[in-house]
This record gives sequence, C-alpha cells and structure tokens, in this order.
Amino acid sequence: MTVEKLRYYLTEHTEKFFFTYENLRLLIHPSVTSHWNLLNKLEDNIELTPEIKKAEDGTDIKFYRYDYSEKIYSKSELLSFIFASIDSDWGVIKGIDLGTCKTHFWLKHDNVIFDPSLAVITNENLFSKRFKQLSEIKNEEVRNYLRDNNNLHKFYEKGIFKKFQVSKKSNFSIDFINKIIEEFNKNISKEYELDEKRIQHIKQYFMLDDFIELRQSLSQKRKSYLKSSKIAVHPSIDDSILEIIEKNAKNINSLMQQEYGMSFNYFNGTLGNCYGLSILFNLFDGSFKLVQGGIPYQREDLGIKRDYFYQHSWLEKGDIVYDPALKIVTPKDLYYTFVQKQDEYSKEETENILRRIGFNLTHFRDFMSGIQIGNDETIGYRMLVNKIDSPEMKEEGEKLVKALKH
Repeated sequence: MTVEKLRYYLTEHTEKFFFTYENLRLLIHPSVTSHWNLLNKLEDNIELTPEIKKAEDGTDIKFYRYDYSEKIYSKSELLSFIFASIDSDWGVIKGIDLGTCKTHFWLKHDNVIFDPSLAVITNENLFSKRFKQLSEIKNEEVRNYLRDNNNLHKFYEKGIFKKFQVSKKSNFSIDFINKIIEEFNKNISKEYELDEKRIQHIKQYFMLDDFIELRQSLSQKRKSYLKSSKIAVHPSIDDSILEIIEKNAKNINSLMQQEYGMSFNYFNGTLGNCYGLSILFNLFDGSFKLVQGGIPYQREDLGIKRDYFYQHSWLEKGDIVYDPALKIVTPKDLYYTFVQKQDEYSKEETENILRRIGFNLTHFRDFMSGIQIGNDETIGYRMLVNKIDSPEMKEEGEKLVKALKH
C-alpha cells in the first residue's frame, strides 16, 4: 500500500479527483472530530511551531496541515518527539509498520492517534491494523528519553564516522528540542503583543474569525483556548472571579429554562447574543453593572473611508470587564482600547427600563429612541418600538424581572 493510499485508509478519506488539494490536507477520521478541544490545540500548536532545521538528507522538517509531502514519512521519530515536547497532551509510541516491518513512531492521546509523518489523525483501533505498538514514552518521560538516548542526533549526522560522533554531541537532542521550545514560546508571546500597528489592525478586522484576534488581545489566551467552551480570564485578574460568573451563568440558564423554556448559554454559541447574556446577568447579580456602547471602526469603500459603530453590551465590576458574548474577563483600561462606552445601568435601572420595553433584550438607548439596531429596519421592529410604555410591555417586563429574582 502506498503512503498516499495508507493515508486514505487510516482516515477513511475518499480521494478527490477534482479538488485534489484536499487529498494533501491533514486528514482527520470522522470518529475523532468530537475531540475538538484536542484538535484545536493541535492545529494551534502546528501553526506556532517555528521553522525547524532541515534534516541531513535535505528533507524539510515540518508538520503538515496542507500540501503534504511523502518525503517526511521516514522522519516519524523526529516529528513525534518534537511535537510531544511542545504539546503535553501527547505521548510517543514506538512501534512497527506491519507493511514494511520497519520501526515507526507516532503520537497518542487516549484512543486518538496523531501520526505527523503521515499527516493523519485517527482512532487507535483502525491505526493498529497497520501499526503495532511496542512501547510507550509518556509525555512526562519524553525529556529524559531524549537526554538518555540522544535519538534525534542521527537525523543531523554527517560524514562516514556518524556513529562515533554521537558521544561527542551527547546533548544534541535535548539542546535541539530546547531551542525549538524557546522559539515556540516566543511565537506565543508575539500573539499577545499589542503595539499601535496591531491595535489598528484589530480595529479594522475585529469581526473576522469569531473575533479571535480581539479576544486574544484582551485575554492573552491561546487561540485554541478561545475556541473552547471556557471563559478566558486575563492573567492580571484573579481566576476566582470565574466561580461567581459560572455559578450565576448556570443559575440564569436554569431559571430561563423553567420560566420560558429558553436557553441562555454563557459557554457556547455566545457571539451575537451580547444583549441577552449581559442584561440577564445584570438582573440576576447587581454587583455587575450593565454597560452598553460599541466598537468604532472604519471601512474603505471606493477609496472613501467611512466611520461605523458596532453596537455592543457587556458587564463591569470595579475595574474588571466581563464580556459574556466574547467570553472574556479583562481589565477595563485594556478593554477601552477598542470599545467605547455610552451608557451604564444598575440592576434597578435595568429593571425599570424592562418594565417600559418588555422582553426586549437590546440596546436600550437606541431602542427607546427608535434608532435601528443591528440594521433592523423591519416593520416588526417598528411596531415593537411603538409599544414602549404600553400595559403589554409592562407585563412582559415585570414577568422577566420576577423570573430572575433570587
């Protein structure tokens, strides 16, 4: 079986005859796609891996997400130890390729297999039909293994006296890995840098890719972390605030489910629900003030720069901002680098407004002024605005306020 066919077999990938570039991607078996936190972190780490010195035979040493090259297959040991050194989720497996009877290395996390030399991620059951495991080097044992065996030196040996050079460079493997880790950590740090050039870039493109760049600059968390269901807390803030936020969030969702049969999830699918999440949180816990405003930005159309304003809603407690839609907790001063505050509401003020506008979780100032919100110019929206201060609205608002009392 060729390497190409082996990749398809291990992932049950159907070979493409038109969009052939998809055949050269990092191939992932459907059975492991549910491990999305693991996969997001893996791809994040691949993206941040620094350039690695070519092997002695001229092979480019890299982790392929696109444009896979079969030349890398013979470097399974080198790739496996490099990746296990930068990602603690994975242990290294030494085994045999049953098709060639040659030694082969891969990475394992529970029953998930990542073989960087094949650029495949699959399940252990399918992988074992072609590769037999002989031993496992657990992640915490990787550095000692490198130090004791100097097993990466052979990929960079030169000359006819290769075997005799090992003893002279007995620290090669661990020094080699340490350099990669150092550069890898520098790449992580670069993602958190916030100079004027990056600030302007984020202001221009903050809505792209689920607001990841904006969220990363405000939380100093990895992209893979921000794609998870976790709320990201800036390093300068005590993580204990999460206990309050998570407890409140679960209680709010439970109360809204009981009273309205509606889900308000503060951990998944939060983008686009800034008003609902922040207003309900303020109703439930008045120590978090409701703040509304938005993000000013510019767009260039036909050579003319135009000013725009992305309406938004969030929460503040002292000098801390909790933005439930962006799922971040960050210092207020940092937050205002990008966001502009317009109005602030106490719990009592929010309750009184809802008694006027009913169950309309929205931008209060604009709604009550009849200004369009989020490009909503529908007849239905206009009719809602016309019902402000009606008995119907008061009843809706009272019901919601009572639902969140505890």
